[in-house]
Amino acid sequence: MNIVETNLNLGQMSYGNNPQEITVHHAESSHCSIEDINSWHKENGWAGVGYHYFVRKDGSIYKGRPDNAIGAHCQGNNTNTLGVCFEGSYNTETMPEVQLNAGKELITYLKDKYGISCVSRHKDHMSTDCPGNNFPWNELISGGSYNPEVAVSSTQNNSDNWVSRLQEECNVQGFSNQVVDGIPGPNTLNGCPTMRQGAQGNITRLLQEKLVSLGFDTNGVDGIFGNGTDYAVRAFQGRCGLIADGIVGPNTWTKLLGL
Repeated sequence: MNIVETNLNLGQMSYGNNPQEITVHHAESSHCSIEDINSWHKENGWAGVGYHYFVRKDGSIYKGRPDNAIGAHCQGNNTNTLGVCFEGSYNTETMPEVQLNAGKELITYLKDKYGISCVSRHKDHMSTDCPGNNFPWNELISGGSYNPEVAVSSTQNNSDNWVSRLQEECNVQGFSNQVVDGIPGPNTLNGCPTMRQGAQGNITRLLQEKLVSLGFDTNGVDGIFGNGTDYAVRAFQGRCGLIADGIVGPNTWTKLLGL
């Protein structure tokens, strides 16, 4: 299973989300992207996309809010839940099989990762028809299987604020002299220093930001590579099939940059 990290520019969020339930939604839009939803939710005055995951009709899965950030998808039931949204308007449409299979795989993965037993629909908590009368609910919760080696990839064609800030900081600190274009590539990778517990500064802070956005708890985004960041790095490395040694070198940066 591949989860695409879009590196959305999100505002201030509340953290401490401890996932114990998954709540399922539809976008109520026949065709949209997670960037569209992020824009719509910002227009509501929110920090950005309220969901934690977004499943498109082609079966691709996109990361929204970090798992440990409290969502904005189900009023009164945002704390300790994960919001999963499906592209489509399922009062009138029929879900493609590839999307259903991707959703089953994602739900199974999240249940296993967090020990979750409760999966609900938006309408189970509020007066709404979401995720739609045609949503294949019974099929979704019937379960599926997943590849435990979850890949974390990144969209690379759009300018990325996090990558731009990383590129600029590596230049400022003398590790590189690269073009700051927000597009990760070999020059970005080569400019990233090897880091480990004890490191401090803005690059460490950027590392922490990325890990938090991927759902790993660093015990604060403070620019200090302490025990919490070391634990998060090792967990990320393990998820990506790397040696979990806590050292952020070329292999780990490659995964963080989505290369």
